[in-house]
Amino acid sequence: MGFWKFSPFLAIGILVLYQAGVLQAAPFRSALENPLEPATLTEDEICLLLTAVLKDYVQIKARELQQEQETEGSR
Repeated sequence: MGFWKFSPFLAIGILVLYQAGVLQAAPFRSALENPLEPATLTEDEICLLLTAVLKDYVQIKARELQQEQETEGSR
């Protein structure tokens, strides 16, 4: 009768031990343990990247403004 009181804890304990074994076999690696190599971009590449990002941003904002004007005009 006392066994039934502890059976859920027994099952949970077995699952926890199993998971601990799985995690120990393949541990998680944090970003601090294995940092990525820093990007080596030239100034020209940085300028091109910033220009492309800015161009996309302006296009998105222009589309949003156009959609707002169309919705206001249809009212």
